[in-house]
Amino acid sequence: MTETIEYPYSKNSALLGLILPLIFFALTFNNFLYAWDNGKVYIWVAILIANFVFISFFIFILLKRMIPALRNQVALEFNDEGITDYQRDIIIEWPDVKDISQEYGRSYSKLVIDLKQETDYGMQGMQIAISLRWVAGKDKEICETAMAYWEEVTGQ
Repeated sequence: MTETIEYPYSKNSALLGLILPLIFFALTFNNFLYAWDNGKVYIWVAILIANFVFISFFIFILLKRMIPALRNQVALEFNDEGITDYQRDIIIEWPDVKDISQEYGRSYSKLVIDLKQETDYGMQGMQIAISLRWVAGKDKEICETAMAYWEEVTGQ
């Protein structure tokens, strides 16, 4: 039996995710005050809609990423059964995995899992990509660990 490997939510990514909407909110609020002073109603509406989006994004990141990160909750887990992605509540069992690879992005990577048969999360030949943006740790090491774990469990 192999031991369970757990990766918590990233506090740094969550903090950055909270700061960006606040900066945009501050910038648009400053423009709102300018538009208010000059009586430009159509700009008020546009800015209020933008601020609603920024505040919604802030609340989402706070509830779904920052609070779990502060509580050191697990974001990604490898165990004898399979891979558990707690970010999206997905469990992929090892027998359903055809291949595991890493897909590189501009600022973060994805753990890409090719399925060999139909599951609750996709059809045969489909890929499931797990974002590593919100997972604490180095993306390459996480992907290498997933590949090694899969090979050890399945004997491939």
